[in-house]
Amino acid sequence: LNRHYSSHLWILIFLTFSGLWLAESQVPFPGRCPEVKVMDTFDVEAYLGVWYENTKYPFVFEIGKKCIYAVYGIIDNSTVSVVNAAINQFTGQASNISGTAKVIAPGQLAVAFFPGQQTTKANYQVLGTDYESYAVVYSCTGASPFAHFKIVWILTRERVPSAATIEAAKKVLDDNSLSQAFLIDTTQQGCPQSGNDTDALDVDDFVTTVVPNAIEKA
Repeated sequence: LNRHYSSHLWILIFLTFSGLWLAESQVPFPGRCPEVKVMDTFDVEAYLGVWYENTKYPFVFEIGKKCIYAVYGIIDNSTVSVVNAAINQFTGQASNISGTAKVIAPGQLAVAFFPGQQTTKANYQVLGTDYESYAVVYSCTGASPFAHFKIVWILTRERVPSAATIEAAKKVLDDNSLSQAFLIDTTQQGCPQSGNDTDALDVDDFVTTVVPNAIEKA
């Protein structure tokens, strides 16, 4: 009887945490969210513009996506517009999603893409950026005293950044004791034209292409 109860208990725990992982779409880790150092000062205006996703922790809503990037614009002193865009690697279809980011504190933003999403707690923390080449973004959600979910993004101003740029970004991870083992590369080849890129499509056309059935959460 105890063995039967124990097996069912572990199944319940597994299903619970599987459900939480799907809900959070982030990598699960044991214990509480670790302490990280968010930037003491943060220049929102300098951060605006286009950022390409270079690497990140696995993220469910980005599976099968390439050419991922974000465009940030100013709305007012405490609010930033957000457009996340990508191409489906299998169909070649472009999609994007628009939202807003509320500046909660220096380097801490509450990003929302859907009505009713909370904007009082930061879910987008900038651990480091030089504004011109790289940014390291972090998000962590506590599931219980025993587990948390987190994701890390390395963003770059260039679609194909230099090795020195990536090295500087990864040093920020090291300084915060965040593992690089979970990082996966984002494909940035065969993408729409942007800046010095020479592909056929124009980036403005890409950003404004909305496919309701393919809308992605980021």
